[in-house]
Amino acid sequence: MAPPRPPPELVDDAVAEILLRLPPDEPACLVRASLVCKRWRRFFADPAFPRRYREFHRTPPLLGFLHNSHRGRHNLPRFVPTTALPCPKPEFDYLDWWAMDCRHGRVLLHEYYKNSLLVWDPIIGRRRRLRDPRFPHSPFDYSAVVLCAIDGCNHLDCHDGPFHIVFVDVNEFIGLTRAWVYSSEAATWSKPTSVQLCKGNDDSHLGRGVLIGDQIYFMLQSNVRILKYDLGNHCLSVINSQDLGLYSDSGIVLMPIADGSLGIISVKDSSLCLWSRIVNLNGVAEWVRFRAIELQELIPIDILGNGPEVVGFAEGAGIVFVRTDFAAFTIELKSGRARKVGKSEDFFDVLPFMSFYTPGMVVAFY
Repeated sequence: MAPPRPPPELVDDAVAEILLRLPPDEPACLVRASLVCKRWRRFFADPAFPRRYREFHRTPPLLGFLHNSHRGRHNLPRFVPTTALPCPKPEFDYLDWWAMDCRHGRVLLHEYYKNSLLVWDPIIGRRRRLRDPRFPHSPFDYSAVVLCAIDGCNHLDCHDGPFHIVFVDVNEFIGLTRAWVYSSEAATWSKPTSVQLCKGNDDSHLGRGVLIGDQIYFMLQSNVRILKYDLGNHCLSVINSQDLGLYSDSGIVLMPIADGSLGIISVKDSSLCLWSRIVNLNGVAEWVRFRAIELQELIPIDILGNGPEVVGFAEGAGIVFVRTDFAAFTIELKSGRARKVGKSEDFFDVLPFMSFYTPGMVVAFY
């Protein structure tokens, strides 16, 4: 009896459709698939494959997050992977740097003692160094965001494009807040715009900024007010959110809502609360809590402790970072699943890093 014939090979189009459906949040699957055979490796080597893969999945996956830690007298930003990929290896000495923002595949760091900024792309290893716009150095609190500067970009592959940096500082002694914008194309900072606050208010801690359309929002943590920067008109304004009854020691993080409006994540007692800002029938903007997640149902009581705190949010992925007395966790808003990602020490402001990684890319991972 003749041996059975082997099944016919799948046509190229069918193989490509299978490979496109491999999950982007675990790039190790793509690496293993590229090693199956030469034929599959050719698919990954095709310059068109990464573009098709990004367009198929649309939302860049969470590859890990940065957080700032203290080692003796030094600041040290650390990268914690959430996938099987190893940590990105920076090609520079990043002692005494402070990670300020991650967005559109780029990381923004600030070197306090040398009054400089660094834009770093961990995927391709590119970096660009520039001077703090406040030179000579100002001692007041500050925050900044880095973002793609291409109008209409889908932000699936911004590695080679121009970028902007919006830098904001607060001087509570004279009640003045200023903002500058850096253009990578012009390699210059804009003239500052400013808004007056009440003198002597302890608004000095600026949280990480969130981008919604052409608006960038920063939480003024101590008095629970929000600073709004309009990128198109280069102007600042202040939003009052004190009616929420929140306190800065519970952790307050801004987030975009699905309808394109501004939201807030906070912890009240042991509940993770999500708030949205809406305009009521009288035309007055107010904050409304639209969801509460009981953390005691997700995190064991002995680990939850007495003071859980929100320390970060991954835009697009819907993942909240929560720090307890003993550990740090991610909470997926869609599934409600909690996952421990580290010990609690050093977890203050968490900066999620979201980007596509496919085999064949020139990467700075080791």
